[in-house]
Amino acid sequence: MDLNLIKDLVFVEGVSGFESKIRGKIKNEIEKSKPDDIKIDNLGNLIAIKKGKSDNFILFVAHMDELGLVVSAIDEDGLISFKKIGGIDDKILPSRFFRILGSKGEVVGVTGLLPPHLSIDNKTSENTIPWYNLKIDIGAKSKSEVLEKGIEVGTPIVFQKEFYTNDDLIISRGLDDRVGVYILTKILEFFKEKKPYNNIIIAFTVEEEIGLRGASVLANNFNPDFVIAIDSMSSTDIYNTPSIYKNSINLGFGPVIRKVDARMIVNEDVFDFVKNVADKGEIPYQIGVSGGSTDASIIEISNKGYKSVPLCVPIRYTHSTVEICSINDIENLISLSIEIIQNKLELL
Repeated sequence: MDLNLIKDLVFVEGVSGFESKIRGKIKNEIEKSKPDDIKIDNLGNLIAIKKGKSDNFILFVAHMDELGLVVSAIDEDGLISFKKIGGIDDKILPSRFFRILGSKGEVVGVTGLLPPHLSIDNKTSENTIPWYNLKIDIGAKSKSEVLEKGIEVGTPIVFQKEFYTNDDLIISRGLDDRVGVYILTKILEFFKEKKPYNNIIIAFTVEEEIGLRGASVLANNFNPDFVIAIDSMSSTDIYNTPSIYKNSINLGFGPVIRKVDARMIVNEDVFDFVKNVADKGEIPYQIGVSGGSTDASIIEISNKGYKSVPLCVPIRYTHSTVEICSINDIENLISLSIEIIQNKLELL
């Protein structure tokens, strides 16, 4: 496991719609694996192609964008209002550090809380503060001072991040889906000096968190035989998980074949094919049913329709500032992906 690379991928900002820096980082990384072609499409998806021995093409996708905020207004007294980008729970927004990515450099700000010493309403602490009632404080005294720092309406904002390991676990904000990005870079690296059996298209997509937008154009451009979305799935080994999901997905038990989610149900032949490849390769896996969705769901129904499956790394506390995943699950998903690439696509 290349922990330095996964940490680097996590720390490079890339709010949905503002992916240029993370795209540049990934491009520099995959160029080392010498794919047969690298291109960037009109939406900003980064695509690498590695030619194989068969006539079939497998499209792998992982989204490079992340949750974040964007400046929506600047008060005359120097406080900054924002709009959420992606599915962020309001409960995680108060009392946080944020990095505002201004044109003159990064500026740190906070969403402060009213101290209990100044509170006159005991119920205040019991209520979630809605995002539109929060402001980011950078210590400025006026709007002009904020503007002078290169911050304006439309400037992207990211959460302050930390990165830790604890035995088999990685703990950080942004593992969804920089873990998927890492896996795709390692697939390309595996085939740096060898030809895969199936042709592979590796796509790092934009704007997944705001509606799977980047992935929506991929199938029409490449017409693949099989589509695999490498993403995350919410691990259910959490104390307050509802009983209908409790302990169905656990860290360290293997990657997830995401069979059912809010936008797709995996085709039975596709599910059986992936399951059989994992069984033959003695790769542990779990079967997932959940809400949410992945890039696979939008590609599946594009154009003529494509056989698709999401293969996911279980992550605790997804879409929060303290996501946790297993190194073993990541490595097993890399192994499963390579096994699929090296197998005849019997689902066709």
